[in-house]
Amino acid sequence: MSNKMGNKDRMKAGIRTLVLGVWMVMLMGWFYPLYSYGAEANNVSGWTAAGGTWTAAGEGWRGTAPGGQNMLALSNTRSDDFTYEAEVTVETAYAVGTLLLRSNGDGTEAYGLQVDPNLDRLRLFKTAGDVTLGEKPMTIEPGQSYKVRVRAEGTVLKVYWGTVYDPVLTVMDGSYAVGLVGAGAYNGSVLFQNVRIGSLLSNLQNWTEAGGSWTPHLDGVKAVTPGAANAFRTADTPYTDFVLEADLKVDGGTPLGTAGLLFRGNAAGTQGYVVNLDPNLDQVRLFDADGGATIASRSMAVEAGRNYRVEVHAVGSNIKVYIDGYAAPAISVSNARYTSGRIGTNAYNGTAYFQDVYAWSSAAYYTEKYRPQYHYSMARNWISDPNGLVYYEGEYHLFNQDGGKWTHGVSTDLLHWKRLPIALPWNDQGHIWSGSAVVDANDASGLFGGGSGLIAYYTMFHPDKPNGNQKIGIAYSKDKGRTWSYYGGNPVVLNPGGPDGNWDFRDPKVVWDGERSRWVMVVSGGDHVRFFTSTDLLSWTYASSFGYGAYLHAGVWECPDLFQLPVDGNLSNRKWVLSISTGGAAVTGGSSAEYFVGSFDGTAFTSDNPASAILRNEAGKDFYASISFDGIPAADGRRIWLGWMSNWDYPFGFPTTAWKHIMSVPRELQLKTIAGEGVRLVQTPVRELQSLRGSASSWTNKTITPGTSNLLAGLSSSAYEIEAEFELPGTDAASEFGFRLRQGGSEQTVVGYTPASSKLFVNRADGGEDDFAPASYGTLQEATLSPVSNRVKLRLLVDESSIEVFGGDGRVTFSNLIFPDPSSLGMSLYTIGGSVKVVSLNVYPLTNTWKLSAAPGKLKGYEKDKDNDKPIGGTL
Repeated sequence: MSNKMGNKDRMKAGIRTLVLGVWMVMLMGWFYPLYSYGAEANNVSGWTAAGGTWTAAGEGWRGTAPGGQNMLALSNTRSDDFTYEAEVTVETAYAVGTLLLRSNGDGTEAYGLQVDPNLDRLRLFKTAGDVTLGEKPMTIEPGQSYKVRVRAEGTVLKVYWGTVYDPVLTVMDGSYAVGLVGAGAYNGSVLFQNVRIGSLLSNLQNWTEAGGSWTPHLDGVKAVTPGAANAFRTADTPYTDFVLEADLKVDGGTPLGTAGLLFRGNAAGTQGYVVNLDPNLDQVRLFDADGGATIASRSMAVEAGRNYRVEVHAVGSNIKVYIDGYAAPAISVSNARYTSGRIGTNAYNGTAYFQDVYAWSSAAYYTEKYRPQYHYSMARNWISDPNGLVYYEGEYHLFNQDGGKWTHGVSTDLLHWKRLPIALPWNDQGHIWSGSAVVDANDASGLFGGGSGLIAYYTMFHPDKPNGNQKIGIAYSKDKGRTWSYYGGNPVVLNPGGPDGNWDFRDPKVVWDGERSRWVMVVSGGDHVRFFTSTDLLSWTYASSFGYGAYLHAGVWECPDLFQLPVDGNLSNRKWVLSISTGGAAVTGGSSAEYFVGSFDGTAFTSDNPASAILRNEAGKDFYASISFDGIPAADGRRIWLGWMSNWDYPFGFPTTAWKHIMSVPRELQLKTIAGEGVRLVQTPVRELQSLRGSASSWTNKTITPGTSNLLAGLSSSAYEIEAEFELPGTDAASEFGFRLRQGGSEQTVVGYTPASSKLFVNRADGGEDDFAPASYGTLQEATLSPVSNRVKLRLLVDESSIEVFGGDGRVTFSNLIFPDPSSLGMSLYTIGGSVKVVSLNVYPLTNTWKLSAAPGKLKGYEKDKDNDKPIGGTL
């Protein structure tokens, strides 16, 4: 017998909606308190029920209504603009489940969303008068769990179903602006699991409130204060010294209000430090919560309605406050009145919003297992493709992929980075996949009112459409990249397959073609790239394609870059370089990258080499999606890029939890003529890295043999640089020599050279943890590096979880992840089968770039013997 109702039964069920009966019960006062389930998956609490039976069930609870009757439960969670979701299972054949939102205290005035397997529909309605606002036919089976989410923003209500990206229902109604959330069942059992309302993201716990109202909101948590009064919301913290960051915003409708952070305070907000942003006085101010005395302040433009990232470093009596990622602190003071206490948020005289409130112990900050000391990594979340690399008004901007969003960091020196809020989040048109950014210096786009600004080009990826229906969109910033707006005319370039085309068409890279005074966009197309041109940065015309035919197509082509460089420094002899990354394939040992050197006539790119000539960007395993910075001033003259250190054989296998993955060090690119090879791309670490060097351990003119004691004995570190030049002897030459790095127990990574074959190699087979990756992870990597004047130069950069090798002044590079035990800190220089001369050898400790108080790097075990000028603990 079918579980579905007949027509007459459907008519009866249509009358017996959740509304009828249950609100009568509530008006009679039949309420009883429910438990507050504390599972992490649920964050709605303070439930009070009316009618039926409610019982705990896994990650939620079950409501069982008597036959033909309604029941409901309302939480104490109140909000106006929010997302509310649950996994709803209608367990009884003729039952109906409902989510309630913006409800009054008894449910008589609320919005309801019914999940009805009898009528196979979703129905959005008003409880007052049982007014249907919208409904959607939907196959719904009893006993099947369905994820339902409602987004309420102003008068717009959107209903989302399962994994479908677009809303299945959208209605506009202004009947209810704010209220409680709840759930209900009719005529049987309904299971509600993972009941959540969008709210504050934070690693702090045990929040308490003092003053005002605090409610979940689309922007995190919303605080409203009654006139000229303070409101505080504080959390426990075990940290005395800490790094605290948060996103703050004063509501545009209350420009006389302030938004702030409390630290080293108490729950009432009557003691501790407060730093706040004041759009009325255009200032950031640090003051004593006890009495309000100003400790320090700084004038700066503060705009109500705009989000700001605030970062506080408190170590002992030293307090530094950074605003919006600027390198110089807005406030830097010494004050010792408060040494410990709670951390929290503060609003005054209006409405404010808070999101992403995170704190870390200063001692533990950026010191987790495998956390790099001088490479770029996120404090939390994941890193993949670098996006939108651009230099503008004294700052380098680094965006990167994180779940289809662009996260954002800024730096003045490519070494010390400050994080900013997510720049490009998901929008109604889909996810924000990879792309680039340019400086519109002369307002060619007309977006900047005659001034200048930044334009980002990204891949629009819609999860509901075939292969995402990839196309190109634009966002722009008028305030040095701090806030971004999506362009109203998106998309600016459609998928070649049409409105629902499923072609690979992504990762736009935009560059300036100075010879023809126009812009060029190169877009990856799966097995080729496509070129487009524009004079206004908005309207694009197809020009040509490159890559069809005999070129290597082992993996999908993506993440292209295009730039011009002089050959051997000769500005009158310039070549164009087209770079691509290629997805995972067996023939390339996972994902890889290659480049082409040639000419570009404004329309088409022509390679100087035959299709069979494959020029690798890298000989290592972990350098992907590399792109270069736009906008670096001509006075600097460098072309700089970096890449994501991973491989599509193990793309998100990085063995960490709260954070994953790192970027390579930034590298300067040059074109040089290599004897016997031709014009090749050369990579070297940017010169800024030298500023991180501590005192060197140095040796010169030493001949070593297999019997020579290890020059590096006694030295240990996890973050350092080695510069070495070796001379190959005419007789009794070593068959192999090199370095064994991050040694400890059975662990080591070997960087070596075999003179007979002129091969430089990296072997990380014993480099540490590797159970997250396939066997190919440990495959020997090698590349030809011919000696120059019988000498071989090596430069090695070692960090907590990576090794980057630059051979022959950057003619050959290897980038590799390694995951040794933290105690594996040893290093050694070795030879096999003969001797080699060390012309020069320098080992530099490198300073941590993430700690404000980081001391210059030191190599453990190295001290100068004042009498003999040699390292103690190492044998020469």
